Amino acid sequence: MILSRCIAFGKEINRNPSFSLSFQPKRIIIKANHSNNHSMLFMNNRTTIKWNERVSSSFSSSMQTIRFISTEQKTSNSTTRMMDWAGKLLNKVAKDTFSEEELSKHSSSQRNSSNTNDKQRANPFKLVESDLQNLKENISKMLEHTQHPLLKTVAGYYVHLEGKRIRPLILLVLAKALASHQYSTMSSSLQEMGEGERKQLQLAEIVEMIHTASIVHDDVIDNAVTRRGLTSVNLEFGNKLAILSGDFLLARASVALAKLQNHEVTRLISEVISDLVEGELMQIKPSPSGKSTSFDYYLQKTYFKTASLIANGCASIALLSNSPPELVSASTEYGRNLGIAFQLIDDLLDFTECSDTLGKQASVDLTLGLATAPVLFAREEFPELSALIARKFEQEGDVQLARSLVSKSKGLALTRKLAEDYIEKSLQSIEVLKESEAKDALIGLAEMVLSRNK
Repeated sequence: MILSRCIAFGKEINRNPSFSLSFQPKRIIIKANHSNNHSMLFMNNRTTIKWNERVSSSFSSSMQTIRFISTEQKTSNSTTRMMDWAGKLLNKVAKDTFSEEELSKHSSSQRNSSNTNDKQRANPFKLVESDLQNLKENISKMLEHTQHPLLKTVAGYYVHLEGKRIRPLILLVLAKALASHQYSTMSSSLQEMGEGERKQLQLAEIVEMIHTASIVHDDVIDNAVTRRGLTSVNLEFGNKLAILSGDFLLARASVALAKLQNHEVTRLISEVISDLVEGELMQIKPSPSGKSTSFDYYLQKTYFKTASLIANGCASIALLSNSPPELVSASTEYGRNLGIAFQLIDDLLDFTECSDTLGKQASVDLTLGLATAPVLFAREEFPELSALIARKFEQEGDVQLARSLVSKSKGLALTRKLAEDYIEKSLQSIEVLKESEAKDALIGLAEMVLSRNK
C-alpha cells in the first residue's frame, strides 16, 4: 500500500518544477529545488520531516495545496503538525488504485535504479571478522585468573552468549577507519599490526567486559528473567553470585586497562564506570526536584548508561592510534551520538517488538516504572500521562493505559525521528575522515542502528 501511495504522490510532485522526487531503498525523498534545500522522507509507514530554518514554499496540484511551514526552531508541536498533514495526504492518495502490473514494473525499475546509484555498504562484521572471533576467547582467558572455578563460570555466562557485540564492533571498525585515514596501508587484522593496534584490540575487549558487567548488575537490579533468550544470570545463579561476577569482570577489565599504560585512556574508561553507576542511580532514585521527568534528564541518563561507554571507547581508540585532537573529538562525537541513538531505538523497540524478537522481556520499562522517550513525547499529547509517570505506573492498569496512549500518540514516530537526528550528527562528525572501506562501514553501522529490531 505504501508503494502505491508514494507513486501517486510522486506523480503530483513531478508535475511541479519547484520540486523533485528521488527513490532510495525503503524511502522516497521530496526536495524543494531552491537555495534552502528542504526534504521530506517517507520511510516505510512512518513519515519523517526534515527542514532547514526559514523554509517557506508552497505549490498547488490537482490533488491538494501544500504549504511548508516556515519555522526557526524545530519543536515537537510543529513536527506533529507536519506529520498530521503528511498522514492526511497519504490517506487521500491511498484511494488511487494501481494494477499489480504497474506496481511490479515500478518496484523493478526502482530496484535497478538503486543498484545503479547506491553502492553496497561495506560489511562491518566482515571487515573485523577475525578480531571479533578472537575477542570472546581472549576475554575467557582473562577470566581464568581466579581460584574459584564457579566465579569464572558465572562471570563468563554472558560472555559466551551469541550476539553482534556492537560496542567492540564499533571500536574495531573505527580503528581501521583512523588507520586508513592516517596511513597508506592497512592490515586485514589488527592483530597483524603494531603495538598501538594490539592495544586497540585489547581496548575493545575491555569495553565488552565493562558492558557485560553492567548488564549483569542491571539484571540483578531489575529482577530480570531472561537475557538474549537465555535464563538471566541472577535467576540462574542467584543475586549474590551475579553481583560478585559483575565485580570480577570490572576488576579484570581494570587490570587489562592498566596494562595499556596510557593515562588518558585509563582516565576516560574509568570515567565510564563512574557514569554507569551515576546513570543507574538517576534511574532508580530520581531527583526530588521533579526534574527526573524532563527530557533533558532522560537524555543525560541515557548518556551515562549507554553512550558514555561508546563515546569514551571511541575517543580511546583514537588516542591509541596517535590521532590529532580533531580526530579524537570527531571519534568521540561519533560514539556519543551513535550511543544515544542506539538507546532511543532500544526504548522504541520496547514498545514495538515482542520478547521473542528482543531476546529479553518486552514492555519492561513501564513495568519498572521508567518513562522513556516514547512516553515523554506522548505526554505532550496526553497530559494525563504525567500522573502515571509520577507514580511510576504502579497502580493497576497504569502500564496498559500508558501503552495505549503511546500507541495513539506520535511518541514512537518522534522517538525514531530523534534517533535519526542523532545518527545524522554521528555521520557529520566523521566527514573529516578520508574515504575508505572502513569509513563506509562506520556509515553502515549507523544505518544498522536505525534499522535493527532487537
